[in-house]
Amino acid sequence: VSGIAEGAGLALGPGNAVAVDATLRTSDPDIYAAGDCADAFHVVTGGRVWIPLALRANRAGWAAADNVCGIESRLPGVAGTAVFKVFDLEVARTGLNFAEAGAAGFDPERAVIQTRSRAHAHPGNTPIRVQMVGDRESRRLLGVQMVGKEGVAHRINAPAVALHAGMTVDDFFQCDLAYAPPFSPVWDPMLTAAQQLLKAMGR
Repeated sequence: VSGIAEGAGLALGPGNAVAVDATLRTSDPDIYAAGDCADAFHVVTGGRVWIPLALRANRAGWAAADNVCGIESRLPGVAGTAVFKVFDLEVARTGLNFAEAGAAGFDPERAVIQTRSRAHAHPGNTPIRVQMVGDRESRRLLGVQMVGKEGVAHRINAPAVALHAGMTVDDFFQCDLAYAPPFSPVWDPMLTAAQQLLKAMGR
């Protein structure tokens, strides 16, 4: 698809994806592009990225159709939220990791913690490892990566929402996250990571 787009004179973005604006319009105002062939804007950096994930592709298709039909629809961007399974491990990420944050011009700090998926005394609890990244200057939350046997896949959604909202680590630490012994320690792994990141940032 990129070759066809380039041959038609359309601008390309990262990964040779078709460059589009927030309305999915290409560099030709009469042509729209959506799906895995099109790029997006990252909600943390504001820059163009190519992160071909199903939700973005589906959402972009709806937005492009709306705009073609004269119903204005704009997509704010992506955080690169993803989850996958490796054997018995759930692996998830959203936003930027430490190296990506530095490359994007932030002054990153990180906290890496290991805690539990459930209350300590609850049967079946397993380790969860979390890396949380923030910006020293603005104190903005930049990204989270985590791995564990349970409680990872849906837990990543909380920091993903925080990234879309532009929250600081301080604000995220004050979020009222759900607790019950079969599902989480009293201090959710996300909050424990935020607390340690605040310490590293010089709270």
